[in-house]
Amino acid sequence: MTATRLNRWLCVLLVVYILVSCAVQLQESAGGLVRWSGFSVLVPVTAAALLPVRRTLIIGISTLAASVATYGFAIHGVSDGGRTVVITAVALSFVLSLVICRARPRPPHVPATTSRKPGGTPVAAVRRASGAAETPPAVPAAPPGILPAALPQPAVVELAGHYRTGSGRVGTRAQWLDAIPLSGARVGLVAGAVSGPNADATASELRAAVRTLADVDLQPEELLTHLADVLARLRPDIRPVHDDGTPGTGTLSAQCLYAVYDPASCRCTLAGAGSPPPAVIAPDGTVTSVDLPEGPPLGQTDLPFEATEIDLPEGSLLLLYTHTGTGAADSAGSEELLSALARPQPCLDSTCRSAVKALLDAPHTQVAVLAVRTHALDTRTVATWELPADPAAVSYARTHTAEKLAAWGLTDAAPTTELIVSELVTNAIRHAQPPIQLRLIHHAGSLVCEVADGSSTSPHLRRARTFDENGRGLFIVAQLAERWGTRHGHHGKTIWAEHTHAPDRPTTAA
Repeated sequence: MTATRLNRWLCVLLVVYILVSCAVQLQESAGGLVRWSGFSVLVPVTAAALLPVRRTLIIGISTLAASVATYGFAIHGVSDGGRTVVITAVALSFVLSLVICRARPRPPHVPATTSRKPGGTPVAAVRRASGAAETPPAVPAAPPGILPAALPQPAVVELAGHYRTGSGRVGTRAQWLDAIPLSGARVGLVAGAVSGPNADATASELRAAVRTLADVDLQPEELLTHLADVLARLRPDIRPVHDDGTPGTGTLSAQCLYAVYDPASCRCTLAGAGSPPPAVIAPDGTVTSVDLPEGPPLGQTDLPFEATEIDLPEGSLLLLYTHTGTGAADSAGSEELLSALARPQPCLDSTCRSAVKALLDAPHTQVAVLAVRTHALDTRTVATWELPADPAAVSYARTHTAEKLAAWGLTDAAPTTELIVSELVTNAIRHAQPPIQLRLIHHAGSLVCEVADGSSTSPHLRRARTFDENGRGLFIVAQLAERWGTRHGHHGKTIWAEHTHAPDRPTTAA
């Protein structure tokens, strides 16, 4: 029995109850007694607990009218005071039923067939028009990452993102944009697209995989290699290009551009898999296209991906974009984009919208654009020291750390930070190789300690036994820091630890 039919039968039952109770009251209360009036008080409250608002309103009005007719006109033996008490009680019960209906929790309304893309087009209608297969209802039509409101806003960059569908045939395509805070105040920037069956589901899964891999602090080219492996496990029907040059198999194609911006050095490392090269607007207004090594889409080859590194002075604008089109040449879209970016815009959002419009004028049916304005860390909040591979350098590192924290007004954080620095520098001297560098970053309320060395060996956190003489360094760091980790570069590795500490409070004289 459906909920509608059940509500209808409950409403009929309550109406019958009202009629029966009125008949009983007419018979038993003829002598002036009002002891049976309590049955009328229960009806509106019962309706409020079981029925929708409209039917509760009908039952309540019917009960109030029946009580007024019964005790106000039909029964003459009831005193004026008793008549007022009965009618007032029923009226208050009716008001209470309306309060219960308003306070009663209701399940959220989730339309079954009206899920919408950011552009406002119903997904089901678009899919039917294109003849594409329906995706599972639980999968959103547009991954959350493509929405500008969903993009995090790291302090070292300004972000604006836009997504739009052109007038051409849409098909099964999806895109996502993302910004991922990384260690050392860096930020990872992502622009990806998927074409093929279940594109929405695959885009959501790849976005989650990119966030997970970025948390491991992989280099961009290494991240794309692991992402291709993830896609191969998610979609086993995709086969890479064979050694003899035979094309791979599979109906799904995925592209991804991953970039890491370091505000301390103002450098950006990028790697792409089937993605168009991003554009850069220099602080003086010069527009250039990044010379990004061409890479095949994810899952289409077993060859390694290549990365490129560029300088991004403070105030530069980096534009990452993806598109899924009708097979026309990408050069037309790139030329239209560079021409649009050459025209000055009043704000970052306007630049992003202008880029979207330029790419839609080209033969591309879906476009996602991520505009990034870079900022540099204040040199007064970054301190770097080169350390010799000598145990005496630990004391040197602690002394300079304490002095720098005092200059930053963070003397309360000195004991914890000195201990973290001491453990990290000691490990680098004992287990790694030169050059050894210590860097402190005070940014956005956090204090980051980084120790870089020339070794590629990753440290291992272990629990030392009672009588062990070593093995407790990283355990101490993990207990003192809110986050810590290791990232590898082309010339060694960096071990970092981050903790938050409030600035010193000025002391007041008694």
